[in-house]
Order: sequence, then structure tokens, then C-alpha cells
Amino acid sequence: MPSRPSHIPHARERSTLQKMSPSEGLPFEKMHPAGKQTIAGMLAKGWIQRRSDDRGRTIYCITEAGYDALTTLIPKGR
Repeated sequence: MPSRPSHIPHARERSTLQKMSPSEGLPFEKMHPAGKQTIAGMLAKGWIQRRSDDRGRTIYCITEAGYDALTTLIPKGR
């Protein structure tokens, strides 16, 4: 089976992006099943951004690029 193009989220990325909004961030603890590597990959792709909430805690929000990736159709296998 061919590998998925990098602009299409895999299952962990997709599941995490679905929980997020552009304005209300999620702390790391709420981003399950994503781990540190998945989060780092989504940050590198520009799908999420790191912010601080009003208490100074790190939270993550989906970006426009993340929303575009989430809504990209998954191609059917051959």
C-alpha cells in the first residue's frame, strides 16, 4: 500500500485536529492520542500553533492550514 501524502493527516493527527478550535486551545494532556512526536510534526507542518492561556499554560490551537488538512479528502486505495 502506498504511503499517505504528508499533506493528509494520519489517524492520530486527524483525531487530534478534530478536537481543536482556532480560538479555544487544548493543553497537551487533552490531545490524546497524539504524543510529543505527533504534536511536533503538526507544529512543523503548520497545522497547529502553540499559545499561552490566561494562566500562562501552554495550549495548542488548530490553524487554517490544519483545518484545510483536516478537510482534505483521503484518496481511495487501489
